[in-house]
Order: sequence, then C-alpha cells, then structure tokens
Amino acid sequence: MKIIAALLLPVTNAFSLQLAAAGRSSIRTALCNSYLDNLSSASTSSNTFAATDEQATEILDSAFRRTLSSVTNSPSSRSIDKLSLNEADELANGVIKTIKRNDFPPIVVTVVDRQANILVQKRMDDVCHAAFPEFSYAKAYTCVTMGVSSREFRDKYTATDDNAKIGQLNSMMAISGKMAAFPGGVLLRNGENKIVGAIGVSGAAGDEDEYVALTAAWESGLSLRTMPEEHSCTTVRSL
Repeated sequence: MKIIAALLLPVTNAFSLQLAAAGRSSIRTALCNSYLDNLSSASTSSNTFAATDEQATEILDSAFRRTLSSVTNSPSSRSIDKLSLNEADELANGVIKTIKRNDFPPIVVTVVDRQANILVQKRMDDVCHAAFPEFSYAKAYTCVTMGVSSREFRDKYTATDDNAKIGQLNSMMAISGKMAAFPGGVLLRNGENKIVGAIGVSGAAGDEDEYVALTAAWESGLSLRTMPEEHSCTTVRSL
C-alpha cells in the first residue's frame, strides 16, 4: 500500500497543542489518527510524494520524537528526582508490552536507580539463555556508571578501530566485571539533566533491546530524557 509522506507537516502543526497536553502513551495514537484524517486532503496536493509503509513509519516516529520536548514540559508529565519502585515497574512493563506488540523474542529487563541498584528485574516466559539477567543488568549498570548508553560506551572506544582504545575498553570491562559494550542499555535523565537511572534489556537483537527500552521511557508519562535520543532498530513492526 502507498501512503502520503507529506502528511508530516499538517500532523505536527495541527496537533502540536494536543500532543503537548497528552500523556506519552497516547502520542503515537494521536499522530496516526491525524495522519489518517489528513490523508485525503494531503493526497490532492501537488507537493506530495508516495512513500512505503516503512518510510511512513519512520516519518511518524520522527514526528513523535520531535514532540517529546513539549510533552516533557507539560503539566501531565511527572517530574522526578529519582525512580521509585512503582515507576521502575511501569518502565519494565512498558518494555515487555513493546516486545509483545513487535513480536520480538522474549527478554529480561532490568531497571536500576542512579546508584545502579536493581529496582526491578523481570524475566519473560521462554527466555532461553541463563545469562540474559546478567547481561541486562550489565547494560543498565554501564549506563549509570559511564553516563552514556551502552551503545555509546562501545562506540567511544571502537569507532576508530584504535587498538589502544579497544584495549582500554577490554581492561575496563575486565576490571569492573559488570559492564557491557553492546546496545540495549538506555540512560535516563530528568528534566534537569540529572541521571535518575537506566534500563537494560537482553534477549532480542541489540537494536531491538535498545528500541524497547527507549519506547518504554518515551511512553511512560515520566519527564525523562534518554540516551540515546533515537533508536536504530530496522525491525520495528508496530508504532
């Protein structure tokens, strides 16, 4: 099916105030509804162009991310100084919901506080690897202790193929015994840019682990900034 990519502008303009007042769990629905509402009118414009479903998904995701700053500052968002047990549980449940709606493999999710203490760890049914709980914690631990996502931690030392930096990375991981240099760990900061915790996910592909952690944070209704700010997953099946 072909759809109209030029809908992005009317969607974001017409719904900017609505999205700013909405909870994060309804943002994607609002964008999709607006997209469909504007389909007939946009299709008559000479400036429109056809896009595949995959491209349209990327467009809507981009629009969604650009609304996050206004939602974060809205009265409905919950400002936090630290993660509570209930908030950590909400984040973990959000990860599992995103896994299920995208039909990703079962995972283990770990949510830690700003001292890297485990608040919540959940293991989905049929997780096949005994090490996934340790991997998910290692990803979250890496985020909090290094102040970056686990992906960014890896890239910092491997992007240039510098043997000295790679050796430094290996030494850090060996000394700590708790760090993970691969995607799936998402750092969480509050509106004042202070670290409040992290989410670590293991069990699916690395990009999928990272995507579900990011989505859980974005849809939580909490005033959270994520590192990374955008996902790199190419296997997303559902908004």
